[in-house]
Amino acid sequence: MDGPSDLERLAWAGDAEAQFTLAMSVLALPDSPESFAGGIALVEKATENGHAEAACMLATLEAVGAGRDRNWDRSFEYLELAADRGSEHARAQLRLLSSRPDGADGDSRIEVERLLRIPERMALSERPWLRVLQGFASPAECRWVIARFRPKLTPAMVWDEAGDLGRVDSVRSNSAVELRLPDMDVVTEVLRARISVAARLPEPVFEVPQVMHYSVGQEFKPHHDFLDPKHIGHSADLARRGQRVGTFLIYLNDDFEGGETEFPRAGISYRGRIGDALFLANVTPDGRPDPLTLHAGRPPTRGEKWVFSQWIRGRPPATPAR
Repeated sequence: MDGPSDLERLAWAGDAEAQFTLAMSVLALPDSPESFAGGIALVEKATENGHAEAACMLATLEAVGAGRDRNWDRSFEYLELAADRGSEHARAQLRLLSSRPDGADGDSRIEVERLLRIPERMALSERPWLRVLQGFASPAECRWVIARFRPKLTPAMVWDEAGDLGRVDSVRSNSAVELRLPDMDVVTEVLRARISVAARLPEPVFEVPQVMHYSVGQEFKPHHDFLDPKHIGHSADLARRGQRVGTFLIYLNDDFEGGETEFPRAGISYRGRIGDALFLANVTPDGRPDPLTLHAGRPPTRGEKWVFSQWIRGRPPATPAR
């Protein structure tokens, strides 16, 4: 059996930078509840040892409720601590979270009620069930997501039912990034919490969110977001997490042409303005997959298109028997 790595030895010896680096590696893809808890403990240790970015990450853990009950007040306190220690990432989040929706500076107070306030849901269609929320995210929040995740983009993938892995496929030529826990921050978690309010569903039923990018000519060809119970490759996932009942899209920019979200079987095409959201029910009221939800991300003909995508399941993941 291999012994501990140099990074692990430094972390065990109390080196804050090593503790934080190791924590981010573990939390990216934890292989057990124990490793997840260990990663969180390392973030806490690094924070205790004075690490600024660890305090910033601990703010995210408090906002998400990872390994603890969510506590917005503690989240903001850790952001303040990280900012005091010199974290520019924390300072930028505090400025954005305390600003008003029009981008003007606030009075430095962060009001959770305002951050989680949602616009009215407007009916775009009853079948398929489509609702639009205009101005769901502020332009500043949209710019934040684009700037933060542009460097992390990779070719978007589709699920390979045979291999139980993602793979690149011509059906989806755009780029994307999955927001694993180390990629999250308080600003992006506020967006997810706001989606939870809009969907009236708890975050444990949310999948890992994605940020999607389309250059000119790139597209996501017609597809369904629900999992087909007739496909053998979907059965285990359906048993573990239930059906993918909803899709929530936030349009992060509008300075492009083309790029509509199209529902060809329903004869509907939608193009949101910056900050608008589209909420789609992938199943009928009795829980069956709705074939009318066939949709496509059409290619931009000028500029680039950015979307924040959140898939929603029917129930939280089942805990494996031990």
